[in-house]
Amino acid sequence: MGPLLSFKEKYLARVLSGEKRVTIRLGTLRPRFQLVYVACCGMLYGEAVITKVEYIRLRDLGEDVLREEGFRDLDEALSELRELYPRIELGDVVSVIRFSLVRRYENPIHISAIKRT
Repeated sequence: MGPLLSFKEKYLARVLSGEKRVTIRLGTLRPRFQLVYVACCGMLYGEAVITKVEYIRLRDLGEDVLREEGFRDLDEALSELRELYPRIELGDVVSVIRFSLVRRYENPIHISAIKRT
């Protein structure tokens, strides 16, 4: 996992308000950076610190993680995750990434600003 933690536009407000502090991603992602940019639609909206990463089979996600992610149940989570990962199955390993927003930009920055290095 690189320097970006990207979100769909429908989740951005919850991330930037600090309400959403967990995200589920397919596979075993190993963050290379503790401090990451919060990204959406080609723009950077702030910075977050990754506080914890857990690896678990999708079917074994607890209700606490599902609720934190904004899902009512596992079926809703699977349906939403299939929009991003059409072949995801309940037996697949996912990364549960916990993060804390540490800086919200007053004005979003185009993602190309960090790709100049």
